[in-house]
Amino acid sequence: MNGASAAASAGDPACIRVRNVTYRYRRALREALHDINIDIERGSIFGLLGPNGAGKSSLLGLLSGSLALQSGAIAIDDAAFPKDARRIKQTSAVVPQDYAFYEDLSGRENLDYFAGTHGLSRAHSVSRIAECARVCRLTEVLTQRAGDYSGGLKRRLNMAIGLLNEPRILYLDEPTVGIDAESRRTLIAAIRELRGSGVTIVYTSHYMEEVEQLCDAIAVIDRGRVLLQGRMDELLQREGEKALFVRLKNPTEQLLTPLIRFHAEHVGFRDWTMAVTLEQLPEVLGVVAQHGGQIERLQHGVSRLEKIYLQLLARADSFEGIES
Repeated sequence: MNGASAAASAGDPACIRVRNVTYRYRRALREALHDINIDIERGSIFGLLGPNGAGKSSLLGLLSGSLALQSGAIAIDDAAFPKDARRIKQTSAVVPQDYAFYEDLSGRENLDYFAGTHGLSRAHSVSRIAECARVCRLTEVLTQRAGDYSGGLKRRLNMAIGLLNEPRILYLDEPTVGIDAESRRTLIAAIRELRGSGVTIVYTSHYMEEVEQLCDAIAVIDRGRVLLQGRMDELLQREGEKALFVRLKNPTEQLLTPLIRFHAEHVGFRDWTMAVTLEQLPEVLGVVAQHGGQIERLQHGVSRLEKIYLQLLARADSFEGIES
């Protein structure tokens, strides 16, 4: 019995287990992935983070079966690659970053076509198309040509196609990149609904605030290696600096200038972090109130994920420089 199968038989809550996986593309100078070990819990949203070229797409390819496993082991529940590849593919789906539909067809025609590729009966296709359109809020535009959709509607159609086979495992590759706020809200609501129904989701994104809000656990990879992984709340507490995060409802120059003395760092239009102790917190709140400020969100004790992520990559860059 290999390590992945042993973990499954021991009552491990993980439904996806990656053990010692290494992958190299033909003629590549270095490995795309090196000795990857990851556990993903059933019914969770798992964030897979890293810069472009880090190995995220390669790992998604191996997990979904579009790339052949070269070494190590990947198990999903009681199935494992390569012997159970067909069964795994039948119960999983990939929503790629690129649009994966026919622009000359309507939304409904696309959904009908891809339902057919899954071998769904006519009656089952009708019910699945209706449900996927509901989840992705496409019902009112199904008769329109997909090529005439906005970028946000195209992302939602991409997602709806990925849900047709009722996947238990869903791989989302940058599902909200470059879209409007309404479509982003729609997709995030759909992702949360899917998790609530027990679907396990592997999620890649460069939007750190989105990842922090959605994901139960994450792994950060760079140059094909896992730099950090764990539950989101535990990582924020362990890796984050003891800092104050403030989101202001009404940021103005008169309000923000006095905060500089608290070593305030601007991380967004309304978002600031400050290196202050709990004892200094009343002083900060007093300054905000004195200058007419209103606080929308206040958090002490952790850094935002984006800061942790960037610091981690910077440390990895420094180490790589020493090694080379």
